[in-house]
Amino acid sequence: MAVLNSNPEILLRKRKDKDRKRLQKQEEAQERIKKSQQLKKAQKNNFIRAETLVSRYKANELERKRISKISSKNEESPLISEDGETKLLFVIRTPNHVKGLTIPVKARQILAVLKLQDTDTGVFVKATPTTMSLLNLIAPYIIVGRPSLSSIRQLFQKRARIISPQAEEGEEKKPMRLDNNQLVEDKFGDSLGLVCIEDIIHELLSLSDNFVAITSWLLPFKLNAPVNGWGPQAKLARLLYEEANKKSISLSKDFKIKEVEDIDSIIAQQN
Repeated sequence: MAVLNSNPEILLRKRKDKDRKRLQKQEEAQERIKKSQQLKKAQKNNFIRAETLVSRYKANELERKRISKISSKNEESPLISEDGETKLLFVIRTPNHVKGLTIPVKARQILAVLKLQDTDTGVFVKATPTTMSLLNLIAPYIIVGRPSLSSIRQLFQKRARIISPQAEEGEEKKPMRLDNNQLVEDKFGDSLGLVCIEDIIHELLSLSDNFVAITSWLLPFKLNAPVNGWGPQAKLARLLYEEANKKSISLSKDFKIKEVEDIDSIIAQQN
């Protein structure tokens, strides 16, 4: 029968040896991660064809011209009714329509104000003349439509998020799901008299004076990519559809904002 060595000196030596091996494995793992990151950076700097650089340059030039043309013109939007009635819109950020396209500074600033820096995120906005002039500047990067009550409820049930109010001072604020009426009451109960999520939905639909306060509190709705995706096949299907329904247009402006008639189906696909 084997007898365990209970010499404290030997046990201490074994423990130190285990600690040394553990630290050595951690260092090796960190070195592997560092090498893989360096390899990824090196792969990003691969050779780029001259044709690709030219196409990117032309795309960026066209985008800058489009921004400057829209900035100098104030056109009426079909999303604003003739009687001047304000509508509720849901704006979804889509990927850039040209790979490698550099978004102009003005368009990038508008996307930042609307909190639409990430693709497949959505926000609620009012269709005022000022808002529509801003949306025209970022038209290639968004789709816009008027959501129904059921779509708004689904968005709040599955995708509504806010910044965690329990984060201590100095601690990084993390997003959390808005799935509790108590969160609404704690935020707006005393100031606006809102006590549940349904009150928030009603305020958005009615475009009340509390619209800005509510949308500022909500984080962008983080959506899934559509079932068809934004890849080449989906792009080809959209191009074929546009070709079949092509209308004669003026080239004075390269891109106009268009209302998506069935925004609810898009929300359902991405929800």
